[in-house]
Amino acid sequence: MIDFHCHLDLYADPMKVYDEVRRRRTEVLAVTTSPRAFAKTSQYFQGTDCVRVALGFHPELVKQRPSEKQLFLEQMRYVRFLGEIGIDGSPRAKQSIPEQIEFFDEVIHAAAVYGGKILSIHSRGAVKEVLQILGKYEGKYVPVLHWFTGSVKDAEKAIELGCWFSINPNMCFTATGKRVICCIPINRMLPETDAPFTQKGMEPYMPWDKTVTSYLAKENSVGFQEMNEIFHQNLLSIVSR
Repeated sequence: MIDFHCHLDLYADPMKVYDEVRRRRTEVLAVTTSPRAFAKTSQYFQGTDCVRVALGFHPELVKQRPSEKQLFLEQMRYVRFLGEIGIDGSPRAKQSIPEQIEFFDEVIHAAAVYGGKILSIHSRGAVKEVLQILGKYEGKYVPVLHWFTGSVKDAEKAIELGCWFSINPNMCFTATGKRVICCIPINRMLPETDAPFTQKGMEPYMPWDKTVTSYLAKENSVGFQEMNEIFHQNLLSIVSR
């Protein structure tokens, strides 16, 4: 199984979840919310090829922690995976949109210059702003739009720009999410949970959750194992670039 966007460090008992991830050989992209969180998380979850830790700076924190911007830009020289990064246009974060846009623009420009980066991108309430910046900078980096909430037209634009998508269980249960999923090529998808911020009943989703894989298997009239293998081939396609 694969979870391409999971806040592994924010579970109530992260080491217990981590041990189970290793036991199940689940492929996890452990995104972080700040450069300092990245440093700590990297220490906790080292020693296995199942977990890749991404350098992140959640857009909601960009204005609150200006002193960490330079730290992020310095650290990104040495890492392959970036996330969670992006722009958040939700009501509680709208006041910091100018700072978010400026910083995200700087990060994408640097990713295009360095090359080889794989990005897990947040675009809630700011899809057009995110796509506009991605369209400015061509380079050998891979943008993966996490829990995409834009329209079908937005998704088609993102596909033209070379974006990938990590599909969240919540997308499988909403009309908008289902419409977007239908327009994404199967070779541009990966599953994610965004846990522990998403829940299945009263419990957070776990990285080995089968919801997305089961849903896509049914939608594409293939078996569960075949769909799981398609996802693994997609992941290999990204990381081998």
